[in-house]
Amino acid sequence: MKIVRKVLVVFYVGLLFSAMSLAQNAPEVSVSDIDDSMSGWKPVCVLPSCNPGGIGRPTKVSQSIDHSSPSKDGRAMEFLLAGPSYTNALWSYKAGADDSATSFSMTFWVYPTASASSAGSFEFDQYDFSSSTGIEFMFGTQCNQVSKIWQVFDQLHVHWMNTGVGCSLPANQWSEVRWDAHRVSGDTNRCDGMPCMYYDSVTVNGHVYPVNAKYPAGHLPHGWSSGVGFQFQIDIGKVGSPVTVEEFVDWASFTAI
Repeated sequence: MKIVRKVLVVFYVGLLFSAMSLAQNAPEVSVSDIDDSMSGWKPVCVLPSCNPGGIGRPTKVSQSIDHSSPSKDGRAMEFLLAGPSYTNALWSYKAGADDSATSFSMTFWVYPTASASSAGSFEFDQYDFSSSTGIEFMFGTQCNQVSKIWQVFDQLHVHWMNTGVGCSLPANQWSEVRWDAHRVSGDTNRCDGMPCMYYDSVTVNGHVYPVNAKYPAGHLPHGWSSGVGFQFQIDIGKVGSPVTVEEFVDWASFTAI
């Protein structure tokens, strides 16, 4: 009897360690303080060589690091865009690749400067490009500076959709923003024949605002490889003459699991 009990104990302990090992080996992509280095960032996307939307062509665009002021840790990143009405610029960061990831979270501090009023919107995206399924999950979110509403992206129909959450990113002030989103494993057609993208919540300066919206994902363009990561975009609104818009970002992190 003692031998049987000992065997059972060893068996259950083995199961426990196997479960712990599986949990530890679960696929996960996680990066933090990506604003401290240029590593992992793709070249800026602007017209005419790359299309981030809009119709204007920039007169100046830049991305730089190690700004001591304004900053949270002494090493903030600056995004700068100058141009006429409806000029856009997109900065994209690839954190890794994980076609099985279903939960996505990005957190960052953002500091729009006094020129922020010239921006039509400040965009913050999370993405999951799945080459194994041919699906593009673009969890696009933006603070619309005109409507003062957080908007999320319908990838299939290429539309920005209003949420019920107001948006305010004051100029010359740090704001902490976190977006949480997910998809459902095995979903292939629950939203207009495509997998659904679920926008769960946005947290601003510690206040959690439920979004609870879902919109269809899109088709991954031919030749694109798998990848997960996030993006920052500045969209200049309707202005009388060319303007310069800049924002600083600090303590930026992203997790896909």
